[in-house]
Amino acid sequence: MWPFPSDSVMQGYAYILTHPGTPCIFYDHFFDWGMKDEIYRLVSIRTRQGIHSESKLQIMEADADLYLAEIDGKIIVKLGPRFDVGHLIPGGFKVAAHGKDYAVWEKI
Repeated sequence: MWPFPSDSVMQGYAYILTHPGTPCIFYDHFFDWGMKDEIYRLVSIRTRQGIHSESKLQIMEADADLYLAEIDGKIIVKLGPRFDVGHLIPGGFKVAAHGKDYAVWEKI
């Protein structure tokens, strides 16, 4: 009845593929919408870092224009239009994926 906004689909995948739970990927998004590379990058991060349904989530910041969370101490996810978050990211993390209104850092 209320479809997910098409311009925010990758934000949704950035959330579900980095957070605890059992995510799913829609066939159309992967094969027909041209999101295969971005989705694959997020799946690779999840797999490489061992994120699973019981991973530990710590919300670092939540505001109208920013959601920032750390998962298992291995990745940090930013959702929202706020761009200047460098001061919130601890040392030892590097950007592993990014797109419109999302970014993911991995611990190095």
